[in-house]
Amino acid sequence: MNKKPPKLSIITACYNSEKTIEQTIKSIINQTYPNIEYIIIDGKSTDNTMEIVYQYKNDIDIIISEKDNGVYDAFNKGVRNAQGQYIMFINADDYLVDMEIIDRLMNFTLCQGNPICVYGDILIKNEKTGFIKRHGKKITLNHIRKGSMPPHQGIIILKSIIKEFGGFNTKFKIRADYHLLVKVFLKYESEIYYFPELITVFRLGGLSSNLENRKVLNKETKLIIDELIVNSNYQISNLTSNENYMRYWLESIIFSNKSISDYLTKLNIKKVAIFGSGDMGLLISQDMKNQGIEPICFLDNNNSRIGLEMNNIPIVDPLWLIDNSNLVDAIILGFQGNHEVEVIAQLKSIINGNNIPIVNWRDLVIKIYSDC
Repeated sequence: MNKKPPKLSIITACYNSEKTIEQTIKSIINQTYPNIEYIIIDGKSTDNTMEIVYQYKNDIDIIISEKDNGVYDAFNKGVRNAQGQYIMFINADDYLVDMEIIDRLMNFTLCQGNPICVYGDILIKNEKTGFIKRHGKKITLNHIRKGSMPPHQGIIILKSIIKEFGGFNTKFKIRADYHLLVKVFLKYESEIYYFPELITVFRLGGLSSNLENRKVLNKETKLIIDELIVNSNYQISNLTSNENYMRYWLESIIFSNKSISDYLTKLNIKKVAIFGSGDMGLLISQDMKNQGIEPICFLDNNNSRIGLEMNNIPIVDPLWLIDNSNLVDAIILGFQGNHEVEVIAQLKSIINGNNIPIVNWRDLVIKIYSDC
């Protein structure tokens, strides 16, 4: 093309990324597009990340390694140092799909007359399970109002626009990119273009895909929509549903040979009472039996179930704990639904100061999945 190709600053934020950073770097420095500025902002890694980065220092324009306040603080730092007309953010877990993708993306951008923002698709990949999925579509303001956004790994945006809206608001730990894009779409929707190609491979396991952060993601999404979108009537969706936890539990068992009981075994817990005598409680009891932990009983507030047995394990009233709490090392919350606060309060009043751990099955799933 006759027009001078605009400079694109690609920013990688990293911290203790020694396992993946080299692939990220190679995917960027080997691009055929002639006008890329590459910036790495490291949060003072304590592993071998920086040793790997410095192996490629001649191909990286700016390297900063110092403590920061999270990924969005690192992004802001990268933007302040960038000289490019456009900015792109590629995390240290992710990589560009091929060596020509930036060339195609920037040529498309030039053909649109240098718009505010261009975005494309990403390939979601779980290297542990082999799961793979293409993610992306044309996004309208209506999608944005409902909490959707283009994945930031597939976006290029004018530096001037990021500065216009003050960069990333670091009070948001997971959704500062969404916060920024809501403002951009509200003002400039007609100047934002969809590029229908795969741009980046996104490895599952990053910040917003971690189970521990799902509730934070939910909360931040609602805060942003309530702040920026008038009359949204946005309702938090159940991103922390039992189905999600069940999927991760099953995934951990099949692909990592991890049991929900592994954490309890490490704490030398050998006998438990399981609160809840439904399907979930039964599944948990079997998992624990398989790991040598003995379920003494199921606790249940449903009087019609008291006195029954499941797999030779009796179902008893929670008041059973008054005289028998010494028989168990922990109480496992083994029910579906969101009644943990009420049940924990009930159990604490019954055991009356007895220091028996009360553990939610979802927390055990988080433990095994984060250790995989």
